[in-house]
Amino acid sequence: MKWTAYRLVYQAKSPIHIGWHTLGYIKLTRYYITGKSMWGAMTANLARVLPINKKLDEHYKEIGNILMNRDILVSYFYPALDPDMPLLPRFTQDGLKYGECTASEFERLFIKSYGQTAVLPESNTAEDETLHESEYIASIVEDNKPVCFVGYVFINDDAKNVDDRTIGWDDKDIRLKDIVKEIFVGGDRKYGWGRLALDSFTTANDMFDFKVDKFPEITIPAGKPIPAHLVINDDLKLKGDIEPLVGREWGDVKDKNDKVIRKGFGQHITKAKICWMPGSIIEEEKPLRIGDYGIIE
Repeated sequence: MKWTAYRLVYQAKSPIHIGWHTLGYIKLTRYYITGKSMWGAMTANLARVLPINKKLDEHYKEIGNILMNRDILVSYFYPALDPDMPLLPRFTQDGLKYGECTASEFERLFIKSYGQTAVLPESNTAEDETLHESEYIASIVEDNKPVCFVGYVFINDDAKNVDDRTIGWDDKDIRLKDIVKEIFVGGDRKYGWGRLALDSFTTANDMFDFKVDKFPEITIPAGKPIPAHLVINDDLKLKGDIEPLVGREWGDVKDKNDKVIRKGFGQHITKAKICWMPGSIIEEEKPLRIGDYGIIE
């Protein structure tokens, strides 16, 4: 099975909020776009253009599987002012850095926040317990510099869609390049946030300068930072931070009698994976596998 890698550069056209966790009334953002967020955005676009011949939730699930682990894989995407220098995190003796920026420099330049509250129409005053503040990655920073996001998509050269039409980047029956030329990622999309427009793409033999050998394997040299979350494994030694990865997906909530009581987006809580965070330093070189949502295993 042969795969082709494409290096994509998206221009941010609005604030980007990738949900992390909440601190008081502040909704914090991650400082990059996870593979799962990109997967969700691309799945939504692809599912809208393909014919629906089954239940809507089954249609989206089938398309999602194509983009997750069957024919297409999507990496994490990192912000940049220069597309050739994406700002990946890395743990150093002097603390966490993003590219050559310290964490405080990165936050000063890229991270902003926006306060919101619901208003009671009868009194035109703030509704109790609705005040919240959302962090976001700015789309334009000081000196009017545009922010872009850099990442990768890997496509099986023999990929086929569910109705036997071939799917590829720009030379098959279904042209993914046209379908994902504009996508919306992350939270607060109803306010216009999360808009990304494809700026450029090239074929690639690596992922963030790390060698991709027998796909989907990636080789990260000792002393280098990992470019995505890495599932904890007793055979791997790293230095950095860990966190549980858990999310909400389409699904059912059932009672003790196995009766569906709630159904739809965000109802299913995924099983947590304990992972090393992006930027953690691997201590010995080993081939690693790029898995679902760009998570390394």
